[in-house]
Amino acid sequence: TYCSAEKNKAILPIPAIDLYKSNRIAQIYEQAKKANFSFVIFSGKYGIVSPNELIAPYDHLLIAAEVDAHIELIISQIRSLEITEMSFFMNSLEEDPNLKPYLECLERACLKLKIPLRIEIVKLQD
Repeated sequence: TYCSAEKNKAILPIPAIDLYKSNRIAQIYEQAKKANFSFVIFSGKYGIVSPNELIAPYDHLLIAAEVDAHIELIISQIRSLEITEMSFFMNSLEEDPNLKPYLECLERACLKLKIPLRIEIVKLQD
C-alpha cells in the first residue's frame, strides 16, 4: 500500500511501519501477516520500503513530474527484493486523485519488469 501524510514526530530514522500513522497501513499489514504475504509500503520519497526498514521522517507527495525518475528507483528495488508479483491496495482515484502518480509509477515499473500487478481498491481510511 502507499504511505500516509500523517507521520510519527520522530527525529531519527525509525521502522517504516512505525513512521506512518495510518489505520489503512496497519490493517493491510496485519492482513498480510495473517495470510503469510510479504508487505511493503510505497513511499513518495523512498520508493518501496519494508515495514522494518529504518527511514527518516519526511513530508513529500509524489507528483506527476517525478514519476519517470521514481520508476527507475522502483524497478531497482523490485529487482533487489526479488518481487515477482504485486498487489497494490489503494483508495480509488475518485476518492484520492493524489494517488495517480503512485499508481502510474507502479504500473509502468511492473510492465517494464513483466510482473503482474493487481490493483485492490480498499475503503480503509488513515
